[in-house]
Amino acid sequence: MIIKSDKQPSELPPLKKKPWEVGLSAEMVERQLAFYETRVKHPAMQRLLDDLMPLLMPHSESNIIVITGATGAGKSTLTRVLLKSLFQDFAQLMQDDTSVIPLISVEAYANGERQHGFKGLFQSMLGQLVEPGTEQKAPAILADGKLVVQPTSKHTVAGLRLTLEAGLRERRTRVGVIDEAAHLLRFAKDVVVMDTLKSLSNTTGTKWVLVGSFDLFDLIMEDGQVARRASILNLERYHLEKAEDRHTYRDVVAKLQAKWPSEEVPNFVAISDALLEVSLGCIGLLKSLLLDASAMQMRNGGKWNPEFLKKAAKANKIRDLIRREIEVGEEKVRDALYGNSLWDEATFSKLVHKMETTRA
Repeated sequence: MIIKSDKQPSELPPLKKKPWEVGLSAEMVERQLAFYETRVKHPAMQRLLDDLMPLLMPHSESNIIVITGATGAGKSTLTRVLLKSLFQDFAQLMQDDTSVIPLISVEAYANGERQHGFKGLFQSMLGQLVEPGTEQKAPAILADGKLVVQPTSKHTVAGLRLTLEAGLRERRTRVGVIDEAAHLLRFAKDVVVMDTLKSLSNTTGTKWVLVGSFDLFDLIMEDGQVARRASILNLERYHLEKAEDRHTYRDVVAKLQAKWPSEEVPNFVAISDALLEVSLGCIGLLKSLLLDASAMQMRNGGKWNPEFLKKAAKANKIRDLIRREIEVGEEKVRDALYGNSLWDEATFSKLVHKMETTRA
């Protein structure tokens, strides 16, 4: 039963503010949220996207593409940009046939239940495929070489997987993106995880993009067959010792500064090199720092205090921990990255010269 209030809208009590909104005007909250949603596309991201797109073509041999990167490098923003780009690429296909769902995107969340990890992942994927009544369907499993329908109360991982395979084929899904994919390591052993994705790719033609930490490297290197049809791309960070990187970082800082949510705008561009250093060259860490500083300024009635910047920067011990993890991860994947082949620059130049001077 719905009870209607006889009060006029003007008489109704205002919506209760969230704790962090108390003391802020609606306009201030809106500006801060707009700054939070600000995304800056930068050269390192564009280079990775340029390398990635050809690998997602239907007849590319790379069926599993791993995107790694430092903590705070901007992988979440990259994923959003990638999904938007793919959606635009597939727009005509979806317009021509409304039953087609060429792209799905899920997060491999950690729920603390290792044995149910794939079950939740498969259910999320089926949800993306808009499979109606998945919870009510009686899944089929293979038993003694035959398909056997299981009662609904016995939803198995195997049954969900068969349903998912059928859904991916029916919807002609070309690309599946799994964010926070390092959590897959908690679902099962490395080999089991990659066998599952390899099989899904082989049976459906779907290419899988795994986005996550450097730990994803361990998934690929467990199996030569998987490695043969996999590519690893790294979202590079920026380095203080490179003049081009410093210039790029300055541009990124300027773009974020232009979206500053308070009327009093600090001159962050003047200290872009220092921001590059303190954020370890990671755009995501830079954004987090500026978000915290802007929130402090908002709480101070919009008045800037330089102490906000100092407080927003990571404490030395935490920054050093992040730096060490990044350096270990970068070293781990360096020789396995897409484009790092057997040939060094000198050898490759000779090969190119030979190809160009001995044309048929």
